Amino acid sequence: MNELFQEDLLKDEKILWTGQPETTVLFTGADVFLVPFSLLWGGFVIFWELSVLFMKSESGEGPPIFFALFGIPFVLVGLYFIFGRFIYKNWKKRNTYYAVTNKRVLVLTKLWSRDLQAAYINTIPSINKSIRSSSIGTVKFGNPSFMASMYENTGLDFFGAFYGKDVPTFYNIKDANKVYEMVNELRNR
Repeated sequence: MNELFQEDLLKDEKILWTGQPETTVLFTGADVFLVPFSLLWGGFVIFWELSVLFMKSESGEGPPIFFALFGIPFVLVGLYFIFGRFIYKNWKKRNTYYAVTNKRVLVLTKLWSRDLQAAYINTIPSINKSIRSSSIGTVKFGNPSFMASMYENTGLDFFGAFYGKDVPTFYNIKDANKVYEMVNELRNR
């Protein structure tokens, strides 16, 4: 995995740790709200669309085409909320790579383009970690904006993009505590 970051390294920069998010972790704290909401939204719009499609007037005619087409975007959004966001999230995790160097933390995402997010270790204002009972955890390097962090790691990240770029974050990594301690040690030098 080190070769992925070679073109991004600065002069005299060395990679100390690399990793990727665990794809087996699907749910976050936000899913306490998002799962019921997605089921309500999706259930309602599917019911509404089916009602419109099977609606018959007194003369036996079907609904106007506008009514049938109007519900399709809402059904697609509902299906994305219910299960599409998990497919996207899994795809994003498989194409996201993390690195800690002696100078920076790096997050490389290779979805539609090659997107690198970096923060100099000596300028990170705070480091926050959250570790599950399985010892898989998340390490945030900085103070995220509230609105951007609401959608983080949910498959709905694009909503948070309207509020600016989130701070570099290593989501769902096995070595969360090790990475946290390593970066703190580098900050203290």
